Formats: sequence, structure tokens, C-alpha cells
Amino acid sequence: MRHLMAKMSAAAAVVLVLVVAVSAAAVPQVRHIASGWWHNPEALAGLPENRQVRYEEGALDRARTVAGLLPEAVARVEAAQGRPFRHRVFIGVYATPEAYAAANGTGVPGSVGANFLGRVILSPSLFTTKRGRLPAILTHELSHAHIRSWMSELTFIALPNWFKEGLAVMVSDGGGAEEVSVADARDAIRWGDHIAVRNAGSLLDWVGVRMVAPPHVPETSFRTQMAYRQAAMFVAFLQDTDPAAFAAMMRAILDGQPFADAVETGYHTDVEGLWLRFRKSMSTN
Repeated sequence: MRHLMAKMSAAAAVVLVLVVAVSAAAVPQVRHIASGWWHNPEALAGLPENRQVRYEEGALDRARTVAGLLPEAVARVEAAQGRPFRHRVFIGVYATPEAYAAANGTGVPGSVGANFLGRVILSPSLFTTKRGRLPAILTHELSHAHIRSWMSELTFIALPNWFKEGLAVMVSDGGGAEEVSVADARDAIRWGDHIAVRNAGSLLDWVGVRMVAPPHVPETSFRTQMAYRQAAMFVAFLQDTDPAAFAAMMRAILDGQPFADAVETGYHTDVEGLWLRFRKSMSTN
């Protein structure tokens, strides 16, 4: 009981910091964060055969589907990111869009999955019209949850979004960027339409992955997936060109080092230099 109280107090403290930090800039986002904290999936019924999976009434069969996919997804994340999960991650499975929206902490109506305070939240659409995306999206969100299990919420937020999303897309073999091919993303990079590679994230940055220039058309799902695909290609480049350096960088990240320091630990250079190498490789492939 004392451990549970400590966890609840820590979560409440993190949410309070988040709310205070964004309240002046994003009042609707504060409401979504508060809703996600209140609608904790851990309060839902647990699947008898795997209580890590929690489900809304009416979603029992969906929860069993997730439980069947979970071992492979967990193994994939742990192998790619270099460590086992530090603690059990709860997964919320929902029957209704309203319950999913209340729990995901983002307020993004078209999202199919989310990771809020280390919990994986899965949309009902993954069991109906978007069923084919379920294995990859589950793995994508578990990638985020794995990193979060090794650090505080504020340390996780300080990691650059392009790295977090790129890693999750890479580990899940394209989850979150299914509509954009590697060839299309490579062409866009060659034309100069590419992601902004930064060393840190921000409490006030709610964009998944930013591009260097604003789009000529309003933000769309395709545009978001273009950014995610490019980020995944860069992360894959880092892993493929020097696996030992990538493993050292991941250890440093999971140990809580700032991202720039972790890159230096692994690659003995900065991320800007690595991005230039990646861009150069685009002209030879």
C-alpha cells in the first residue's frame, strides 16, 4: 500500500508540473492531461490471464487479442532498446471512442494509440477499421513506455521528439508511418523538406516531429507520417552504421544522461554531424 501511495503521489506531482508549465500556452491541453490522469486504465478490469492488460466493459475479446500480441512486441522492444522493461507497463483497451479520448491525455481525435504517463492507450479503431495496424502500433507505444520506465517523466520529455518517435517507428517496423514509404521520405529529404534535428524536447512542444520549414498546406496525417518516417530512417541509420555506438548511446539515454551527452558517449560527435552524414548518404542511395 505504501508503494502504491508513493507511485500515486509521484504521478500527481508530475501532472501538476505539466499542468503548471503549459497552462498559459495551451489551456485545452491542460484539460486533456487532467482527463488522462483521472481516467487511469489501471482502474479498469484486468484480464484474468494477464492483468497487465486492462479493458473497458465490452472490450474483453479485444484485450485478449492484445495479450496474444504482447510477448512478441515486448521482446522486440527490449532487443532493440537494449534492456528489459524496468517495471510492468499497463495497457488500456477500449470499446468506445469516448473512453479512449478521455484516457489518452492528448485530445487528438484521430490518433490510434498513445502513451500517457507510461501507460499504453489503444484506440477502438485498432480492432475495427484499422485492425491491420494493431501489432505495429502496440509495439510503437511500448517503445515509448520502455524508455519511460527507466526515467522520470520530465527526463523523458527532455528527449527530442524526433528521436523518440523515430525509435518507436523503427522498432515497430513502420508503426505510425505506414502511409509514407522510405522512397518518398528519401525524395523529400533530397529536396530539402526534412525534419528539424534538435538536441532536446520541450514541455511546450506538442508537435510530434517538427520539420525545418512549415508546410505549404495545413498539417495532415500524411505530413505527420512523413516526419515520423524520416525520423525512423535517421535512427535506423545510426543503428546500422555503428551498432556498438548505438548501443552505448541507448545505455546512456536509459541511464538518464541528456540526449546530447548520450550521443557524444556513443558516437564521439554531435547529432548535427551525424545528420550531415545521413543526408550525404541520401545522395548515394
